[in-house]
Amino acid sequence: MGKSSSKIVAKEIYKDLLSPSVKEIGDILKNSTKVARFAFAGIDYLAAKHDRWKTFLEKVAGKVKEENLVEGHPQIIGPIIESMVYIENESIVGEMFSNLLARAIDKTSQDKAHPAFPKIIQQLSEDEAIILFYLKKKNYRVEQEWDLINNQVINLRTTKEEFPLTKLSFSEKIWMYMDHLNSLTIAGTWKTQNDIPIRNSAGIQTGGRVISDRKLSEFGKLFADACIPDIFEAL
Repeated sequence: MGKSSSKIVAKEIYKDLLSPSVKEIGDILKNSTKVARFAFAGIDYLAAKHDRWKTFLEKVAGKVKEENLVEGHPQIIGPIIESMVYIENESIVGEMFSNLLARAIDKTSQDKAHPAFPKIIQQLSEDEAIILFYLKKKNYRVEQEWDLINNQVINLRTTKEEFPLTKLSFSEKIWMYMDHLNSLTIAGTWKTQNDIPIRNSAGIQTGGRVISDRKLSEFGKLFADACIPDIFEAL
């Protein structure tokens, strides 16, 4: 190729580089680089957390006898490892993950580690994990009353709550937490009997009383046995 031809090719390439489509691609690449920088910024953070991983694995090792160690199922191990990237070891949620991992690699308790359990733990808030910790120990009675006006039930209110609400960071969300735990099929607030009518001095019903228990479901009991500690120092 001659010098003149080279100059023509160089001019054509330069022209292409200035074209809108090429500049657009360049902008995309530039923006993608920015996205990548933010998306993978946590890698350095994770590398710096080597000691935290070591502590987590040491905790799990302390729960399983060496002679009982077996390979865990990927459906259980994978989600646990993914989740522990974001969970602090000292939290009760972190304790649940370590308990479940210990079950999953212990041949004497491996059958208790259900594949659904990691996903359930992933969806728990710290307060919900605390609720489960206490529900593993016992059921808690809750009573409500409502008014009956023009054949309509209104003004439902809690009149008695046995659950230790002071243990929760956001105690006012107890009903929302219980609804969420119910959607996960592990716990709920269920009536223990039909509503009790409240009547005035003339015998006319003016309201009613609801008596329920906050408790684990049957599946929740299996979850609690596999994941929830019997003792947690912070509580």
